[in-house]
Amino acid sequence: MARSLLHYLCGTKEGYATCQTLCMGIMVIISLHGIIKFEQIREHGDFSSLNIPDDANFPPLGLSRLENFPTTGQDKVPKIIHQTWKSTEVPQIFIPWVKSWYKQNPDWEYWFWTDASARQLIEERYPSFIPIYDGYTEPIRRADAMRYFILYEFGGVYADLDIENIKSLNPIIKKYSCFFGQEPYVHSILDSSLEHLVINALIGCRKGHPFMKKLINNLADFSFMWNVLDSTGPQFVTYWFRQYQKQFNYPETHANGTYLSPPEYFFPTIDTTKFFWFRSVCGNYPVLNEKKKQACVHLKKTSVLPPNLDMSFTNHHWIHTYVFMFRLPLKGPVDIHYIVPKVKLYNSQD
Repeated sequence: MARSLLHYLCGTKEGYATCQTLCMGIMVIISLHGIIKFEQIREHGDFSSLNIPDDANFPPLGLSRLENFPTTGQDKVPKIIHQTWKSTEVPQIFIPWVKSWYKQNPDWEYWFWTDASARQLIEERYPSFIPIYDGYTEPIRRADAMRYFILYEFGGVYADLDIENIKSLNPIIKKYSCFFGQEPYVHSILDSSLEHLVINALIGCRKGHPFMKKLINNLADFSFMWNVLDSTGPQFVTYWFRQYQKQFNYPETHANGTYLSPPEYFFPTIDTTKFFWFRSVCGNYPVLNEKKKQACVHLKKTSVLPPNLDMSFTNHHWIHTYVFMFRLPLKGPVDIHYIVPKVKLYNSQD
């Protein structure tokens, strides 16, 4: 019926003019939506206008300098980059960030996983988990779970497609055997009143690390959780990260140790979709606890400054693929082989 209507509207000279008008109208609406959205983000992201005191007792959150990394010695994590998507066809928006990984790490292998190949790995090596894996109600839960299996089986660095690599990871893999990114300070404080929240969008770990095994072993028991963050995501990882450290108390640089990197290393910028919420929270400044007040003052002092990436290995662009899927891309996807010619895909012989 829709095809017949389009043929009716566009199949004549008069109809063609109508089609042109409709298309132009749609483009104007899309453009206006983009402009309004940009202005909203810009307005709400200017935290310098917040009506809160510049309290000298609350210094800005964050690092003052980069830690020391070894320049020689053996690597503790294999030089393998792992990234995933539902198929080998990568949306255009991610392509520059995918390229950044092999540009900054030319001596590393680049492995790409699809929904099918990740499931194949789990079916071959963890068949008892397949009913739970297939039973996940949301694809993001499978995407979370697969990275733990991949890193346990092969080791390397897993990164979401919306993460841009700024400089080589060689220094950090010489120091730590298993490291995780941390949510920006204000995210965890203003969102949940927690500090030091693990984010699973970037993980580097050696093959066979016991913490990865602990995550895998506990996925089934948490599969019933309603919220994906608690079931397979950051809250799940944070809980077991803390339990693991309490249980074993390994030094961070130990072969079985775990290291939670400061946000500056991998997640130095704030998610713009949170600006509205942060302004709402900070608008109630007088009744906030001391830690939330510190986060609000930090936002007010730093929002007028450009992001400082001097200490950053990566930057997260916060695309939120579950929302991205509903956008209308102007260009089609590109096969990963054209983006990374030396890409490796999993097969049962690996």
